[in-house]
Amino acid sequence: MTTLNTSISLYNRYFVDNHYERLELFQLLAEKYPIVRVLYPGSFVHVTPSFVFPMTVYVDNDKQAKKFFADPAVYDFIASRKLDDQPASVTFHAADYSADFGEADKSFDLLISQYAGFVSQHCKRYLKIGGLLLANNSHGDASLASLDSDFTLASVVTHRDGKFRLSENDLDSYFIPRSDKIAITKEYIGQIRRGVAYTKSPQAYIFRRMA
Repeated sequence: MTTLNTSISLYNRYFVDNHYERLELFQLLAEKYPIVRVLYPGSFVHVTPSFVFPMTVYVDNDKQAKKFFADPAVYDFIASRKLDDQPASVTFHAADYSADFGEADKSFDLLISQYAGFVSQHCKRYLKIGGLLLANNSHGDASLASLDSDFTLASVVTHRDGKFRLSENDLDSYFIPRSDKIAITKEYIGQIRRGVAYTKSPQAYIFRRMA
């Protein structure tokens, strides 16, 4: 009986077993938008983007993530899961994403923000003008991006009947708070550090950096 590599077991436990690989979502983004370089701050060991995109840079100061990306078996695993014949370029920075980690400003096509705090604010500098931010609102990052004049909402991600979909319809109907008793400001989101309850809540939001 073959024992599964410890690092791959870690990936499976957090993302496969919890149905959070999001492979189909990344495929949708690749089909819709010209994405080559991807930045994933606070990634932990979520290497699924590398199955789809040519170049992905991961940033995390978690001890398990450092050990994971130091394991050569991880890169064999990524190659085995790659959806095309092109090799995957993978870079890992064992760093706090809110500090400089050596990547060039305006050099990425896609910035991923998933359960890792205010990625849109700390890492916007690395995103090209016209580049995309994929953000959910678990920690309020989508809310912050919606208040940031440098971003505009390009589409939303929905999940229905087991499938992810991108929608560009009625974008003005998003980010409407259920309650009008609280002023939704960047300062407020920074204090509560979680998502605001809106009248419509998709799986995730796609913003485009405009400035």
